[in-house]
Amino acid sequence: MGQILMRRYKNYSPGIKLWICILLVGTGFKADTQNFQSSNLPIFVINTFGNPIANEPKILADLDILYNGPGQVNRLTDTTRHYRGRIGVEYRGSSSQDLSPKKPLGFETRKEDGETNLNVSLLGMPAENDWILLAPYSDKSLMRDVLIHHLAAQIMPYSSRTRFGELVLNGQYMGVYALMEKIKRDKKRVNISELEPTDNSGDKLTGGYILKIDKISGSTPQGGFNSNFSSGNGLIPRRTYYQYEEPEANVITNAQKDYIRNLVNSFEASFSLPNYKHPTEGYRKYADEESLIHFMILNELANNVDGYRLSTFLYKEVDSKSKKLKFGPVWDFNLGFGNADYCQGGNAAVLAMDFNNRCPNDNWQVPFYWAAMFQDSLFGANLYKRWSDLRKSTLSEQKIIGAIDSMAALLNEAQQRNFQRWNILSQYVWPNAYIGNSYNNEIQYLKDWVRKRLIYLDASFKQLTLPKYYADRYFEPVVFPNPVAQNQDVNFKYYIHDYDQIRVEVHDIMGRRMFDLKDGPHFNGTNQIRTTGLWLPAGLYVYNIYITGTREALQTGKIIVR
Repeated sequence: MGQILMRRYKNYSPGIKLWICILLVGTGFKADTQNFQSSNLPIFVINTFGNPIANEPKILADLDILYNGPGQVNRLTDTTRHYRGRIGVEYRGSSSQDLSPKKPLGFETRKEDGETNLNVSLLGMPAENDWILLAPYSDKSLMRDVLIHHLAAQIMPYSSRTRFGELVLNGQYMGVYALMEKIKRDKKRVNISELEPTDNSGDKLTGGYILKIDKISGSTPQGGFNSNFSSGNGLIPRRTYYQYEEPEANVITNAQKDYIRNLVNSFEASFSLPNYKHPTEGYRKYADEESLIHFMILNELANNVDGYRLSTFLYKEVDSKSKKLKFGPVWDFNLGFGNADYCQGGNAAVLAMDFNNRCPNDNWQVPFYWAAMFQDSLFGANLYKRWSDLRKSTLSEQKIIGAIDSMAALLNEAQQRNFQRWNILSQYVWPNAYIGNSYNNEIQYLKDWVRKRLIYLDASFKQLTLPKYYADRYFEPVVFPNPVAQNQDVNFKYYIHDYDQIRVEVHDIMGRRMFDLKDGPHFNGTNQIRTTGLWLPAGLYVYNIYITGTREALQTGKIIVR
């Protein structure tokens, strides 16, 4: 016998109410694809009653979560629900939404009226109303995002809690998803003070704020401010854009905008000061070093190709609790851990923060201050110490590989259905750096990549502890030949004392820039770059040599072309 469920919805037009009858076959639901019936994972069942989901606005739907507890089988025919209620649901994400047929979802849990938000606890997570259903697609391990949050939760004050599950949407099986907490201000999420529109002076004005560096997309009202400083080495200067996340752009007041913009500007401007490396008066006066170190460690662990420049959050509590910006929580690592074939995203032996050198013309560049921090001996020493401590615990090879194995075992049954629904194993899905013939191949690749990454970072971070020298005393470039013939190449040979990148500018005597030379980033040692195919009219030219993150030339000299 079929069970008829009568539910009343309020239409968006005032005064009109709509009754909907739903026929539930048997005593539960039926998912047509894969003849899906049961899972060892929680099952999410969403019914939009025939209405299409859009990027925005959210549409009204029903959500049922079938979950009988750890180690239990969950069935579509179960009559007991872990959760049943109204939600407002929409598609979310940028490239993940545009490029994947398996769409990530954002949803709000709501009261019976379908309009008022309702804080609820889902699958043991603290009660809230903003949630995300992540849809791993190009990530064929199905776990990269969940893995980074598992690790980050043990390192940072907060990282989004996650739960694997399988989704049935309007009767169609959609594969493995992960329920996640949306980043927002909350005592159990980003634990900062609530900033009201009336908080425009005093201590209350100083927090709490959440900013985001990301592409402009999604349903959040757009608004923010550009950095006063350019980043990257491309032909077009790029200025980091900080978006208002909380308060949102349509709520934040002018006084609040001024405060947070000025704080970020003070942080960025500090890197132009001679004492920017000072333990208390440099950039550390404005930003929490521990949060910077943790943020860097996690992005570098994954060689996150989006790291630092996209899906980057930072927040500020009221001054009475903390006077500094903090970076985090981490977000969006589906292209990390060797899963990107561009800008060396699949390479286990490069630094994510060097993205600008590999892809200088990308629209989104890593903010300049990350490279500048690498030139700070104290930061390097503190980073290496924290890395070394974590390598003995949370980030040991045993702990990370163990986490991957545990997740793979948990997903073993569900991944088979997922790849029946999405037949993408053995196929390239942008931007895969590796294409495995089986799920086991994908997991083995992930583990092998992590092992290589740990070895590389052990050596790279240790380099930061080597003795450093003051560039103005020891920077001794040699330019040869000089004078030089019109069709002859010029060599710039120099000793570099830190983890740096060298840039050479050559101008004529009228101050017109003739050309730039950029060398890749290096650790301590002797390096050399040379012009290729140089042709300049005979005359006198001036060269300036810079180190990444500096505005003042470290060396200036003359070149004579005959």
